[in-house]
Amino acid sequence: MVLRILKKLLLLFAVLTIGLALYAEITNDTELRWTGLSILSVLVAAAYALGMFRRKPAVTKPVPMPAPRAPRKDPSEHPPDPPSPAKTLTENPTNEDAGQLGDDELYIVFSRLAGIKTGDAFRKGVNDIIVRNGLAPLTPQDVDRLAAEVDRRDLRGKAFRRTPGIALVRMQRAELDVEYGGTSWLGGLPTLGDTPWPRDEFGRAMHHLAQIDLGTVPDPLLPKGMPTSGALTFFLTTSSDGPHRAKVVYLPEIGNTATEPPSDLVPIYDGPDWGHYVKGYARENAPDTFPRWPVEFVLLPMTDRNKDDDARELMADLMPQQASGDLSPANYRQSLPDFARPWFWDTAHRFTMSIRLARDDIRDTIRKAEQRVREFGAGYQGAVNTLRQSEAAFSQYVDEVSIWAVSNGPWEKMTLSDAQQLEKYFAQVREVDGKEARFKPFYQFTQGELLSLQEAATATLVAAANAEPEVYAMLPFEVRDDIDTEYRIASKGRWHQMFGLGSRMKSAVSDHTHHHLLLQLHSDQLVNWMWGDKGVVQFWIAEDDLLAQNWDAVEMTLEGH
Repeated sequence: MVLRILKKLLLLFAVLTIGLALYAEITNDTELRWTGLSILSVLVAAAYALGMFRRKPAVTKPVPMPAPRAPRKDPSEHPPDPPSPAKTLTENPTNEDAGQLGDDELYIVFSRLAGIKTGDAFRKGVNDIIVRNGLAPLTPQDVDRLAAEVDRRDLRGKAFRRTPGIALVRMQRAELDVEYGGTSWLGGLPTLGDTPWPRDEFGRAMHHLAQIDLGTVPDPLLPKGMPTSGALTFFLTTSSDGPHRAKVVYLPEIGNTATEPPSDLVPIYDGPDWGHYVKGYARENAPDTFPRWPVEFVLLPMTDRNKDDDARELMADLMPQQASGDLSPANYRQSLPDFARPWFWDTAHRFTMSIRLARDDIRDTIRKAEQRVREFGAGYQGAVNTLRQSEAAFSQYVDEVSIWAVSNGPWEKMTLSDAQQLEKYFAQVREVDGKEARFKPFYQFTQGELLSLQEAATATLVAAANAEPEVYAMLPFEVRDDIDTEYRIASKGRWHQMFGLGSRMKSAVSDHTHHHLLLQLHSDQLVNWMWGDKGVVQFWIAEDDLLAQNWDAVEMTLEGH
């Protein structure tokens, strides 16, 4: 009786929730739409648990478990047992079997929730599981079949051995040319030799993320099947206007020279959000590769294969000064006040590129401004008027800034008066100290918009940290020392890694319990990696595929906060 009432209540709530979702769709209320879908998913899960989606069972009451049979002395006296129609889960299922496989998963899932991990325990507890969760009764043959499947999965879990993780730590820059040093590196270009540059199924050339020299990886506890020579290279499509695809390429022989990317490789993060990730570039000079940074390896301890507490403790001991925030000139306002302002002319060049990009997009900017007037009212009409009346003046302003900026090389140092002049130019497109900016409508909401000069100065600092030794040496000693001590991993408590448990963001780690973590790459400012909202990219490979060195079977997950 109570069960029927619960089912009717669930049905009523489902109807109301569907109505809520339809209303959100009509009113284009995104937040309300997601709220409705979340409630509906909970209701569906509850309905599933109450058995509202299952077919009526063929047997109306549980069949008692058969008693053990005595050995048969004379087969002729006993007719053979009729064959069971049930099929094992390892056979190829027909359409009819597919529904059975889906139902079988319910029993296995509920048995796991009840702490049952062996076939014998399943046989003893199956009736309790059926009663407690309102499941359809099982025949003795089905009980035996599912018990065998529980044992099979348990053996697979017992056979899998997760190996300790290996942290990838940036080599210190002191006397190191990041463009050529090291045999394993993040970003940069691979050394593919005669191997073609990878492309995804859409034909898009992929961006290179890392190359690992397997001959230098600590190998006492590597998983079986992992080669100990050659190199693995990792690729990803980072375009923001299409699906992310990944590929791992094994190189039996490591080339001596970097492989130039194909001519059709698009800029990193290409797409409508391009300017959010790449600051201070025009479209014609946007980078198509990530900065290169050599790495060294740290073998991580693992006393508990389901926790990484020991690894965290070791990394905290090895990197006690690791910064929790990004590298920025603003960090030095107290200790190096001159460096906290624009230091190199590269910052002025980046600002120039951003306003040139805004001028190139004037037609699109006007169209969007007129659309805002239509959608939100006359309050936006002033911006449209400025765009129409001041286009020539804005173009002249862009030319003036460009001529001023390019008169100096990017890595020449700015004087105080140069930095002050740059701030005056910037104040004409962005409000500073509450003062209205003359050309704000031309710059606001554009792809290359800089929210502050600090954004451009930070991009300059990151570029200098990755530049040739002569440029890097021009940074103050305190800054160089910080780079070598406080920024050797992605961020505090997060590091790039091979094998081990991996960082938990959402469900990727728990979804790959019996997979090896081939490589983990966190969002990392110094190599310009931003995966979603400071997320992580992880490459997974099943044990059988690793034994077969089937690199095409590697699965990539990308998760953010």
